Amino acid sequence: MQILITGGTGFIGSRLALRLLEEGHSVRVLAQANNEAESQNRSLLEREGAEMILASITDRSRVGEAVQGVEFVFHLAAAQHEANVPDQLFYDVNVGGTLNLLEACVEAGVQRFIHGSTIGVYGDGESHSLEKPITEGSPTAPSNIYGTTKLEGERLVLSYLDRLSVVVIRISEVYGPGDQRLAKLFRGIQKGFFFKIGPGQNLHHLIYIDDLLDGFWLAATQEQGIGETYVLSGPDPLTTDEMIETVAAGLNVVLPPARAPLALFNGAAVIMETLFKPTGIQPPLHRRRMDFFQKSFVLSSEKAATELGFRPQYRFEDGVAKTVAWYTEQGLLASPNGNHTHTEALPPLMGHTPLSSTRLSARMEQFDSFWEGPEDIEKGYETFGRFYRENYLPYLSKRRDSRILSISCGPGYFVNVLKEVGYSDVLGIDSEYKKVKYAVDRGLNCLVANAVEFLDGSRVAFDAIVCEQELNHLTKEEMVQFLQLCHSKLSVGGTLLVHGLNGANPLTGSDASAQNFDHFNTFTEYSFQQVLEYTGFERVRIFPLNLYVFYDNPLNYVGLAISAALSLFFRVGFMLYGKKNKNFTKKIGAVGVRGEDKN
Repeated sequence: MQILITGGTGFIGSRLALRLLEEGHSVRVLAQANNEAESQNRSLLEREGAEMILASITDRSRVGEAVQGVEFVFHLAAAQHEANVPDQLFYDVNVGGTLNLLEACVEAGVQRFIHGSTIGVYGDGESHSLEKPITEGSPTAPSNIYGTTKLEGERLVLSYLDRLSVVVIRISEVYGPGDQRLAKLFRGIQKGFFFKIGPGQNLHHLIYIDDLLDGFWLAATQEQGIGETYVLSGPDPLTTDEMIETVAAGLNVVLPPARAPLALFNGAAVIMETLFKPTGIQPPLHRRRMDFFQKSFVLSSEKAATELGFRPQYRFEDGVAKTVAWYTEQGLLASPNGNHTHTEALPPLMGHTPLSSTRLSARMEQFDSFWEGPEDIEKGYETFGRFYRENYLPYLSKRRDSRILSISCGPGYFVNVLKEVGYSDVLGIDSEYKKVKYAVDRGLNCLVANAVEFLDGSRVAFDAIVCEQELNHLTKEEMVQFLQLCHSKLSVGGTLLVHGLNGANPLTGSDASAQNFDHFNTFTEYSFQQVLEYTGFERVRIFPLNLYVFYDNPLNYVGLAISAALSLFFRVGFMLYGKKNKNFTKKIGAVGVRGEDKN
């Protein structure tokens, strides 16, 4: 089935797209990438096979292009969190953009139009309680421009019922893997910086992302839903205190007993909004942020249960456990042992225990995170850039549209080099959020991800996979499995480029393993070639990694001369002992190619 999702780079839209792709549907996304999270979701969706159209729903021509051949449309694009913008923007996007999409869908013959709305159309919600929850028939009274324009958008959608099969979904507060909005709450609780404000008895009625996606699909496929409006929420409401304490329990954190008066913070929010308003800058504390501690929502999804069969499965404590695991994996939360967590098992390779980041022998230094770098991160884009240009570029395909994955990209030094020389399809991954942020801030296509889980879950074949020094951080069994995994994710003729510590160097080789507790091996030319050939690579070539590539510094010529003299001396010495070693650089690189499958 061909499906269009507007706003697909957002939290809900991206998770919906991933779900539908996994189920075998063809997914087209009409969205924008205006921030780091949206850019990461864009790259993730493209990698998983989604067709991406980067445009606003206010662009009629692009909207018309997006709906061609589409059967279902999930409309999630909206102006929502924008600050210091005129109200007209909300009307242009939430009403005008919706009109553009409706007209295009009618013309294209779309079968079903599922409109994502919000419980914000009910306003503040304080008049509702456990005894009298909000239903689809409750009075609407939006309290801000977002809710006002979303309600107008709903009415517009329902007015097209005679021309289009439409359904309206009012979404409650959503959480789960993929959401970065609540990450601040989780992180503050974990670090002990969070304290309760106000009585803590106002009610939240959240819904876990997977439950919401189930509801979307029911709305799209059940005939009795056409022309109807549904509220989707989780199993039970809970107080702010209960919500905070459940998150703390999921993080194994004991919260301090301190509680601050709500009036004090509301007053501070008003003062900050007033002071920051002339600057156009979002204040660090504002009244909308205080809504978390004072607004109450109790919702009923009974209509969706009766007519669509909607039954939310995730209680808050269960959803928190999965959310904590995802935040930790993405580097948004610290892990107690410094490693990321992952709950899904990987398929076994060569009959060994499945490889997983949580079971790797390296514990003190993540094997999939770049760790060598100058104190001046910015300077490294020049210095390390020269190193990569000299040592790595000659072994990559000259086709500038090659799909290249750089593992342990760190601040994106090599990704930046590839971009500068014209490669157009490059992705960098690293398990450390802080390092990846440098790359993203420079406009480089990099994501926070663990190498093993990322490769195992990738559906695309890469033309080249470039590793830093991963193999030194793996045991021999882990190394074989990791190389096999890399081999399986390369296209035929694709290249693996990796480097390791040179155990044959008499000056550094003997202590290369001992200098880092998480180093488990070194290589010689022969052992490097041996393991690559054993794991299926062909045309393996071992090459020296040259450190003295900064030719504008005269001292480097001295270094080159000394290095050449030592190499000659070492080679003669090895020959006297019957050895044929030729490379004596501190590190050696290896390149191998995936050949044609033989079966």
